[in-house]
Amino acid sequence: MFRISHHIEKLEARLDRKIGRFLNRNKGKLWKYGIIGGPALYFYTMFVNSVRLGISSTFAATGSEPVKSIFEWNPFKNLLALFTPTGLGVTFIVILMTLLVNKKGYHMLSGYKYDRDKRGFDVLPDGTHGTSSFMKRKEMEAILEYGEVSKLKGTILGKIKEYPDDPDRYADYITPKRNNGLNDHIMVFGASGAGKSRGFVKPFILQCAARKESLVLVDPKGEFYESMS
Repeated sequence: MFRISHHIEKLEARLDRKIGRFLNRNKGKLWKYGIIGGPALYFYTMFVNSVRLGISSTFAATGSEPVKSIFEWNPFKNLLALFTPTGLGVTFIVILMTLLVNKKGYHMLSGYKYDRDKRGFDVLPDGTHGTSSFMKRKEMEAILEYGEVSKLKGTILGKIKEYPDDPDRYADYITPKRNNGLNDHIMVFGASGAGKSRGFVKPFILQCAARKESLVLVDPKGEFYESMS
């Protein structure tokens, strides 16, 4: 049965994640954006209004009221000029030129796709510098499930974040999909103190308990028995 409240809840959660991540990453920079963005918006709307007034002055009809000056200092009049046909046209041209001179914008307009690797380089589609890269979300969907830990049923393999410094509340946890064509064997490598027990074994024990599954655990030191029994 279609429930609009369920879809509204999903939309709210998605917006919370996007807006929350942005605020968390930029909470110390918002005042800087305001200081720079306010004057920048004022002078841009002034420029747009000057273009509009200049066009009106040049192509004014005979007998119409002449334009006294193409410079308008009133911020409200300048802001309204942004939504005139001239303002929208100028803004479109500015955006287009910005995209053409910007690397990402150029690739978006040209259709030449590349992936920005987390290690700091671009993976090109023609394999000029190799094709190895981390899995993308669409590739993960073929064999993995990801989302909130409370909604996942499989063995949790780890978590992914859009940005490494984001809090864990914005992380997606990963589990294998059932019948994904792979076996369920898992091998974990790591030096002493790397977090194998804390990051995988203990969560795995708790998952088995939550699923009411049987578990055979070899615990030579008895550390899991002491901490979890």
